[in-house]
Amino acid sequence: MNVAICDDEEYVRSYIRRLLERQKMDCKIKEFSSGEELLRSAKEEAIDLLFLDISMEGMDGLTAAKQLRNQALQRGEAIWGGLPLLIFVTGYPEYAKDAFSVHPFHFLGKPIKEKEFEEVLEQAVREYQCLTVRKQEMPRELLVRTGTTTRKVLSEEIYYVESSNRKVILCLNHEKIIYYGRIGQLEEELSESFFRVHRGYLINMKYVERYSRTEVWMKNGDSLLISKYKYQDFVKAYLNYISEEKR
Repeated sequence: MNVAICDDEEYVRSYIRRLLERQKMDCKIKEFSSGEELLRSAKEEAIDLLFLDISMEGMDGLTAAKQLRNQALQRGEAIWGGLPLLIFVTGYPEYAKDAFSVHPFHFLGKPIKEKEFEEVLEQAVREYQCLTVRKQEMPRELLVRTGTTTRKVLSEEIYYVESSNRKVILCLNHEKIIYYGRIGQLEEELSESFFRVHRGYLINMKYVERYSRTEVWMKNGDSLLISKYKYQDFVKAYLNYISEEKR
């Protein structure tokens, strides 16, 4: 689980980090002192649970939360019951009414009480686990904009993704869709059945026909390079994928 703490007061960030570390959770924690800093990082790495101060210098927490939700909408993701789970941390309860517009999971008042924090965190972890299971069971949909047209593409229809300059190419069975995007972003968004075999290729292991140390052949007949640095990890991931499919 990727956990982010965004508050312009360092002692608050440190206190929340200590409370999290006491729970001995399997999580990665990042701290941000401003909404701008948070948004820059969110473009590079997904956030699962976010502790966000409402009142901050510069961009306030509500504005940052709205931009995060808008980014999710642009990716075709649900913002109600979706990630990140947003827990507002505030000393100003009067902001609560406005905050509901960005669908927060919970509120924590300042000063934070340890027992209340633990209870809210426990609820958030359960919700995250439920959302993760649901996400794995449902086929992922991508919203792809080409020219003036926007269309939905199911992840399970993608044989592989190719990177070309500032564009990505979604290779389906009988069609290729080209649009501006980053293959690294798709690597984060797509399910565990996808693997980055090369800096230029992200493959769907569902459609692997066979492979060697240097190439992987897809079921549509295309052959793609495998980086020598990725080969061992790919073999492990592919064997795990096959074993999961047989269950």
